[in-house]
Amino acid sequence: MAGEIGHVVYGQRIATFLDDAVEKLPDFWSGTLFPDIRHLGVVSRHHTHPADVTLKSLAGETDFATGMRAHSWLDATREEWLSQQHVKELLPWHPFVPHGLKLLEDELLYDRFEDWDGIRRVLHTVQPLEQELVQDTAAIERWHVTLRDYFVTAPTDETRAALSERIGLSSAVAQEINSIIQRLKKNEVAAELVTAFSAHLDRLLI
Repeated sequence: MAGEIGHVVYGQRIATFLDDAVEKLPDFWSGTLFPDIRHLGVVSRHHTHPADVTLKSLAGETDFATGMRAHSWLDATREEWLSQQHVKELLPWHPFVPHGLKLLEDELLYDRFEDWDGIRRVLHTVQPLEQELVQDTAAIERWHVTLRDYFVTAPTDETRAALSERIGLSSAVAQEINSIIQRLKKNEVAAELVTAFSAHLDRLLI
């Protein structure tokens, strides 16, 4: 799975690939950023991540649905590619390494997107389709606030810890994840994987 910043940076490429299939970009962004609300425990992954999405089936019935499908396709594509790279053999083993890698990826990707204020504005509105999938409006608003705060700046230990704790992880686990990220920063392979996946995605989205 990609991180939340990764979903924006890579989502921009997907939106460009889809061209006229996306009419209302704010709705696309809402759909792209909605699926991981599952981390709050209010809905299952099955209900927010459409299955078996391909490049040819990215476009949904609405721009929001297209955003959700783009999110799901990116997660599946990234997981398949990382598996092919034998990441478990390339990086130091730890159960938090996959999570740490996507958060490091968020940090490395942040400056590749320019309009974070625009994304944060989108997250001030609760979409009807969000409420259809999660009837708890307060939870949707809590997820939006979590993302808005995370998107203010490039990730730091403090903002990563805040994100981790808001999705239910303990402060001790949040600190351990940060320590894993510091280890990954010292491992050149981690950054090379982010660059290589970005290039892989570019080739798919020509």
